[in-house]
Amino acid sequence: MFSREPQARAGRILPRIAFDLDETLGVPVIDGVKIAGWQLRQGCSELLARLEPHFALCLWTVSSRRYVEKVLGYGLGQWFREVWTWDELPVQWKDIRRIGANFLVDDSPHHREAARCHELADSYIVVPSYGSPEDVADPTGWVRLVESAVYGTR
Repeated sequence: MFSREPQARAGRILPRIAFDLDETLGVPVIDGVKIAGWQLRQGCSELLARLEPHFALCLWTVSSRRYVEKVLGYGLGQWFREVWTWDELPVQWKDIRRIGANFLVDDSPHHREAARCHELADSYIVVPSYGSPEDVADPTGWVRLVESAVYGTR
């Protein structure tokens, strides 16, 4: 999807938050060789529900469109009106200006480092990967990182 039209609610243009998919929002549940579901990380649904009234939520992944469509069918589709995949937007780094986002939430610091030379690093929220030792030690720490960054309470 290439909709770059600003989303508005109550006549107000909403700031945009793009989320990475795998290991940022959760992981696929695999049965043999097939995707059988999607495991959201702790606090994900609640976070998206709190953000949704105040932000336009976008999904931006380097996964294929076919894979993403399967995953969205397991519940994530309700949160994201805009979805970009590798098929539509192959990039070396996720430059938020390409999709008009204010923030990117991703488990990879690579994108923040690439953004640093463009003075955009503060718009990149790097969270621990789902299932990483840091995530296991504090499963909702990623939620606090996101809310702190987008609400300006760093």
